[in-house]
Amino acid sequence: MSGRRVAVTGIGMMSAVGTTREAVWNGLVSGQCGIADVTLFDTAGYRSSKAAEIPAYGRDAAFSEKAWRRLSRSDQIAVIASREALSDSGMVDTDMARDRMGVILGSGTADLMRNEEWFADMRRRGIRRAPPSKIFDHFPNTPCDVVATCFGFEGLKSSVLSACSSGTVAVGYAADAIASGQLDVALAGASDVLCRLTFSGFNALRLVDKEPCRPFCRTRQGMNLGEAAAILVLEDLAHARRRGAHVYAEIAGYGVRCEAYHPTAPEPEGKAVAALIEEALRSARVSADAVDHVNAHGTATPQNDQAEARGIRRVFGERARHIPVTSIKSMVGHCLAAAGAIEAATLALSIARGVVPPTIGFREPDPECDVDLVANEARRVPISCGVSTSLAFGGNDAALVMRRVV
Repeated sequence: MSGRRVAVTGIGMMSAVGTTREAVWNGLVSGQCGIADVTLFDTAGYRSSKAAEIPAYGRDAAFSEKAWRRLSRSDQIAVIASREALSDSGMVDTDMARDRMGVILGSGTADLMRNEEWFADMRRRGIRRAPPSKIFDHFPNTPCDVVATCFGFEGLKSSVLSACSSGTVAVGYAADAIASGQLDVALAGASDVLCRLTFSGFNALRLVDKEPCRPFCRTRQGMNLGEAAAILVLEDLAHARRRGAHVYAEIAGYGVRCEAYHPTAPEPEGKAVAALIEEALRSARVSADAVDHVNAHGTATPQNDQAEARGIRRVFGERARHIPVTSIKSMVGHCLAAAGAIEAATLALSIARGVVPPTIGFREPDPECDVDLVANEARRVPISCGVSTSLAFGGNDAALVMRRVV
């Protein structure tokens, strides 16, 4: 990535461990587990009943009650997290040109949970009695559209759909748009929520754990799904400095690759993961020796964690045993399209605050996952440069490189 430098100046987050940035961060650092029995729909008959749901939250004041009810959960949490990120950055009432401000978000289920209810109503009662309000927000681009409209951002608007790497790719593309001069400011990240389709699919693949998941642990049995919204305000670093903005970190570069190995299984030797991280480092013009933290994809499936650990060792060699690695999915679940976004936000906060949240639930080391796991307790460590990885179905992989701004 070349051109203007790109700063992270605002962060908004919602997850199973909190509905504000600081609540989420405090929950992560303290090792709070947000994984519990699903309440949003009936899980009788599934292999696992566990997932990480966002707690109850209030209506955004810019919407009437009727307009708010019409939005999907994905739309709502995207708006709330975006407003928090903009407030954090000091850009709520900015006088910047709106056509230089864009929105690039990873897309996921959108309103699929209500769409499923509509389909069940249609089958049971007939199409004339199924309420059409449940299919208004069917398209996965609605969170991006709603956020852009709500905040009056008139520049580049894009929805990225690359499964579980969507949020990471969105942040990378937004950084490119700023670095190249296409935008001055961007809201980047993703929102995604639970629905029956994804819950059923992962249960059918037998990739879910009946207990809270344990990434990189020898006893791991699979993942738990989750919900999240994470929005980053990205802007030209020079502009951020001129206005005296607080800078969490710099987006130094990113990589996007397709493994082309298998629809659901990772390349087992870590070659694809290594190639991804190396591409991101080249983009950032950063050597592997400069990296001192990895926020891992870490799904807790036997195949993923092993392949990712092998990839990390391929890139960093013996240093892999001394680079703190963590997976926050042990607390917030696998948030699908929003997974990379909340992990990117967490990495930015780790760089700014010098703390790596733990991978909780860890019981026994796995010789096949020989990395320096931050197990069960947060670790205070200065971080100059970190990597966040996202490894999606279909081999749609992405990685971000962030560094401290001095």
